[in-house]
Amino acid sequence: MKKHGLALLLACAMLLTVIPGPAAAADTVYFTAVNERILDLSDSTMPFWSGGYLYVPATVFAELGINYSHNTLNQRAVLYVSGKALIFYLGQNYTLDEQGNGYGYTAIVRSGVVFVPVSPVSYYFGLTYTNNKVAHGYLIRIRNSDAVLSDTVFTDAAAYQMESRYTQYQKSLAVSEGSGSEETGQESSNTPSTPQPADGKSVYLCLKASDAETAADWVSALDAYHMQATLYFTEEALSRSGDLLRKMAADGYGIGFVYTAGGDSAAEQLERMNRTLFEAAGVKTRLVFLQSGDEAPVTEAGFCLLAPDLDRSAFGLTTANGATTLLKRVTAHRGSAVVWLGEDVSASGLRAFLSAAESAQDSCLAMTETTGL
Repeated sequence: MKKHGLALLLACAMLLTVIPGPAAAADTVYFTAVNERILDLSDSTMPFWSGGYLYVPATVFAELGINYSHNTLNQRAVLYVSGKALIFYLGQNYTLDEQGNGYGYTAIVRSGVVFVPVSPVSYYFGLTYTNNKVAHGYLIRIRNSDAVLSDTVFTDAAAYQMESRYTQYQKSLAVSEGSGSEETGQESSNTPSTPQPADGKSVYLCLKASDAETAADWVSALDAYHMQATLYFTEEALSRSGDLLRKMAADGYGIGFVYTAGGDSAAEQLERMNRTLFEAAGVKTRLVFLQSGDEAPVTEAGFCLLAPDLDRSAFGLTTANGATTLLKRVTAHRGSAVVWLGEDVSASGLRAFLSAAESAQDSCLAMTETTGL
C-alpha cells in the first residue's frame, strides 16, 4: 500500500512539472527573425493568429528589402519591390496585387501597427518562412537568398539572443504592471481618427515639380506645418524622385503628372509615367496637369485633368507679399479652393503662405480624383 501511495505521489509530481499552468501558458511568446537577426520582442509587435493565418508586422518585410508604405488617410498599406506589389485596403478589408488580382486575406491594424499574414506574403515575394518551437515559445524566421545558416544551425546559434530578448521583455512587462497600465494586449484607444476639418477653408495647393530637389524642399516646408499639397511631376523629375515619391505616397500627399503633347500618345506617355511611379512607390495616379495638347486623349485614357479654381502660376509664390496676396484671393473665393501655383514657388514663399493659412485656420490638403466634383 505504501509502495502504491508513493508511486501515486511521484506520478502527481511528474504531472505538475510537465503540464504548464496558466502562468506558463501566458509566457509563450513569438520571436521573429530576419535572416540571421533576432528582432526586438514587445507586445506592440508580437505576432498573433487570426483566421488561420499567423500575422507579423508589415515592417518586418522592410528588413528584407521589400518596400513598405502606410497611408493612414487613405487607409492603405503597400508592400512592393521590382514590379510586384500587395496593396492592403485597410478600411475595406481586401487585398490586391499589381495586376488587380484579389486575395482572400487582408491586413489587420492593432494599436496603429499594420500586421500582415506571414505565410502568403512571404510566398508572394519569394521569401522562405518557417515557424519552429523554441524555449519560451516559437521562432518565426523569414529569410531571403542572403541568409547563410539553416534553421537548425541558426536556432542553436541564436539561443542566447532569444534568451536576452525574453529577459528584457519580461522586465518591460514588470515595469508596465508596476505603473498600473491596463493596456497590455489590448488595442489602443489612441488610434488616429479621421482628421476633423478646421474652422477655416480647405485649400488644395497644386505645384509643378520639374526639379527633384525643389520638390523635396516644398514637401519639407509642408511637413513643418503638418499640411499637404499635390505635386504634378514632369517625366524627368519623376524618374529622379524615388525616395521623395515613397515618402509622399506613405504620408498621403497628392501625386500627379504633367502631360506635354508630342512623341508618344497621351495613353502611352502617362502609362509609362505610372509604371515609373509604381516601381518607386507602389501606387498609381490618374491626376494630370495638361501642359500642352488636347484634353480628349488624356480623358479618354482614363485620367483626371486639373481644373483649378484659381490659376496663380503667372504670379509665382516667392515672397511674403505674394503669400499675403494669395491668402486674400483664397479667402475671397467661395468654398474650398483648388489653386494652381505652377513651378515658380520658393520654399520660403511657400512657408510664408502656410504660416498665414495656419493663422487663418485654413487647411492645405492633397487633391483626390473627386476633389471639386
